[in-house]
Amino acid sequence: MPTVPDTSLGAVGQGPDLFTEGQRDRILHFLGYPNWKSLAASIQLGYPAASQPLFLVYDAFVRMNPAAVPTILKDLCECEACESQISDARSRMKATRLGELQTNPQESRMLRQELVYWTKRLSDDLGVVPNPYSQMSYLGMGGGINAKVMG
Repeated sequence: MPTVPDTSLGAVGQGPDLFTEGQRDRILHFLGYPNWKSLAASIQLGYPAASQPLFLVYDAFVRMNPAAVPTILKDLCECEACESQISDARSRMKATRLGELQTNPQESRMLRQELVYWTKRLSDDLGVVPNPYSQMSYLGMGGGINAKVMG
């Protein structure tokens, strides 16, 4: 019978280190979270800091079942590959044709959509949401959320 992981371990560093510091940093990057060393200040100038839901990601790092790590790392590698291809695609934005070869004008958009897919897979694998305060929206720039007015 499988055992349920101990959820009382607390923050990163207090439980089993399933991920390296570099892996945690890159996961935070793709989910849109800053890699701050302190989460003490959750309010900045009267507004929730961008770190507000970050504790959920740190908690997921500790509570994750070791059997899930390979899947998470596979998705992280896919995110890294997409980001690298997006960077490479910039050099092809200067021309639309090179001899007989015609570039795909949708390449950058398609790669960004692919990155969105793998970021969401990574998010699902960890059981967390991408940072809602991130300034990167999923299919372009200009993300972030505003305070909601209810009532």
